[in-house]
Amino acid sequence: MSEGRRSRRRPGTDRPRKKGREAGSVGPDRRLALGTPQLLVLLGGLVAAVAGFWVLSTGSINLAPALLVIAYLVLIPVALVLLNKPKGTGPRSSDS
Repeated sequence: MSEGRRSRRRPGTDRPRKKGREAGSVGPDRRLALGTPQLLVLLGGLVAAVAGFWVLSTGSINLAPALLVIAYLVLIPVALVLLNKPKGTGPRSSDS
């Protein structure tokens, strides 16, 4: 009395599901494109965060919070903003 395997597709759909980049990709490629400037700023943020936690473990209550604030509130967000900045966009002159 085994019914066998049932298909998990919705009724009325004959096509298999698309996987990866093809699945619902509409518009430009949305992957993160990490260039050298973005990697350097992100790496600086990670180094500042690790240094902040290391200094915190030594007992410093002045330098450690400053390093952590710089890492989490300045460097890492700046790297993410640089990631989303479109390439090749600049001020256009409407004089021509």
